[in-house]
Amino acid sequence: MKLVSRNSTAKTGSSENEPRRMGLSRLAEVKLSPDRQQQLELAEVSSGGSADWRGRKRAELWDLLALSQLAPPGRMKLEFLDLRVALRAVVLLRVPVPCMPLPRGELLVATRALLGLTYPQESLSRPLPGYAFIQVLSPQRVWHANVAPEAAQPLCLGAQLPAGIRTKELVLMTYGALSMQSIMINERDPAGVLNPVAAEWWQRNITSIPLTRTPFLGEGSPSTAGSCAESGASETRSDSENPGFGSADGISQATKGTEGGQS
Repeated sequence: MKLVSRNSTAKTGSSENEPRRMGLSRLAEVKLSPDRQQQLELAEVSSGGSADWRGRKRAELWDLLALSQLAPPGRMKLEFLDLRVALRAVVLLRVPVPCMPLPRGELLVATRALLGLTYPQESLSRPLPGYAFIQVLSPQRVWHANVAPEAAQPLCLGAQLPAGIRTKELVLMTYGALSMQSIMINERDPAGVLNPVAAEWWQRNITSIPLTRTPFLGEGSPSTAGSCAESGASETRSDSENPGFGSADGISQATKGTEGGQS
């Protein structure tokens, strides 16, 4: 699956982004804060499976916690953790998310996403479909070519993802996909498009892509591109007693004038 990027004009050698880029490469050197270390230890108590699988889940969870610590304040927060079988996490991510346009053609843009991440043991030994890892729990009615228009709202990150893919890569890929810095909007390609109607809509409104040019590790809020304004988001809570990734509270949204409404 080919990804269309609108971020290629960014100055990759800029001094502003260099520290964050180096920081990501040195993720393993991060010393977890006391609260994140406590999250790791509490999750390990109920971790199941073989010693090798428990060790891998610990390493993957450590990466997620370190990534949330390395990221700018408010970018990423782990709301719920479960290591009993697969590694399961509810992740609050500050990223613009396109939602279904209003009848008059205005695109709704949420400022945060609540994600259900599932990392199964089988992903270590064989490639899995790109929609096997991430669900968008909130906001609802996501208007994205790679998000299925169904209750679970799986996000497709590619035709197949390789065996052994890391959880930190899934989070970074998800940020790029939802902010539309990396997208697939060819409705005739079954590899990544889960919502052909949304894909056609985005083809007509290609100038609205991406929703932001701020990278995951970029400082400050990921301001939206062009005239798309970002609004504050209401507090979002996950149900930590529900390992099935139930629905979450809504997220505040902003509007942007674009061509054409829902088909």
